[in-house]
Amino acid sequence: MQWWAVQQLRSKNSETRLQAVEKLAREGSSRSVGALASALQDSEPAVRKAAVKGLGRTRDSEALPTLIAALRDAEAEVREAAVMALRQIGDKHAVEALIPALQDAAASVRWHAAKTLERFGWQPHNDTQRIHRDVALGDFGTAAQLGHLALEPLLNALKDDQANNRRAIVEALGMIGDEKAVQPLLAALKDADPNVRVAAIEAASQIRDSRVPPALLSCLQDKEPQVRMTAASILGSLGDKSALPGLRAAVNDRDWNVRKAAVIALGRFQDLPSVAVLTPLLRDPDHDVREATCDALGQIKDEQAIEALVVALADSQSAVRQYAGAALCRINPEWESSEGAHRAIPQLRSALKDREYWVRHAAADALKRIETAEQQRFAPAHRLDEKLSAALNVLVGVLEHPNRDLRHAAVEALGRIGDSQIIPRLVPGLQDSDKWVRQSVQESLQKLGWQPEKTASAA
Repeated sequence: MQWWAVQQLRSKNSETRLQAVEKLAREGSSRSVGALASALQDSEPAVRKAAVKGLGRTRDSEALPTLIAALRDAEAEVREAAVMALRQIGDKHAVEALIPALQDAAASVRWHAAKTLERFGWQPHNDTQRIHRDVALGDFGTAAQLGHLALEPLLNALKDDQANNRRAIVEALGMIGDEKAVQPLLAALKDADPNVRVAAIEAASQIRDSRVPPALLSCLQDKEPQVRMTAASILGSLGDKSALPGLRAAVNDRDWNVRKAAVIALGRFQDLPSVAVLTPLLRDPDHDVREATCDALGQIKDEQAIEALVVALADSQSAVRQYAGAALCRINPEWESSEGAHRAIPQLRSALKDREYWVRHAAADALKRIETAEQQRFAPAHRLDEKLSAALNVLVGVLEHPNRDLRHAAVEALGRIGDSQIIPRLVPGLQDSDKWVRQSVQESLQKLGWQPEKTASAA
């Protein structure tokens, strides 16, 4: 039977040769080792792969040289089968031949080589071998921790289209941060997998290189929203002003995540010309975008945004109203008295007719604040003096409160008011039972120009 199978190995028909090899493999005896070894010269990869598998089944160490030679086969599937066959045989003499297989061009060969070496109890002898093993096993982040030595192995792994986790490879390259990785990372921006493209954006941003911002700008046109959003966010953190036109266009993206990321990025730039692009987004259909817009305008601090932000005080979402209020205070703590606030009055009055209660309530509150500011603006000076006097009396009264924290706060407030007439009321506090209150009294008196001797003579 074996004789006939050997004869069939010479057939011109590749299917016949494959069947012959499979017959010999099923026999699994040491007698078939020679015949199977000869089949490794076959022109068909499928025949060679079957022969390698057959040699593994024999578990005969005589097949070792043949299988080691098969580790250099032109076809990855044959090399992978050779590694697995060596594992089956279990002869540790194969270890030295398997170590170079950790650098094989095919990820599957590298992985099986690492697993086989692990089965044999092999441990790396240096950082280079350790990196090759980690890369082969897919532990790319661990390899990257060893620094620049891992750069080339990672770059080689990235070239393999069949690599199981190209995203992790890209992330590891970003950890190393070497400019040699820039070009491969920029190439990964066009990877078929959007997750890889996202990782490439994040990794490339960690390397300061003039090629990065223009490449990331092109990602604002990517078909996947996640990629566009990541690009917008990263461009904002890089601070390269060449990104401004692209980011301004991105605020009109069809996906709200992208719009929000672009808005946040523009806020980071604190770019005045962007205000005209941002203010219309206070009416965006997505409340997250409106919130981000309020915050961005608050960072830019341009009074041209006040009118739109005052209108946003009557937004249907409470969070947007809060962000709008915070932004107004950042732009102008006295925004109620500004021209922008007055220009917003007609829109606030219109909001009083909104069908939602909280919109009407918020609009009424904003109008009241503007009107109160207007009244105070023209209030007689003596009314303001009366209020100040009343406030001083309250604070002086607190100086005798049993709670030391309240006494401490009152002393600080009186010192900030800066009226020297308060000095006689503060001096007794120098005898306060709490040392921190006494210290605060001392500091407040000094601010008011108090001198001990003058007080003593006055007494």
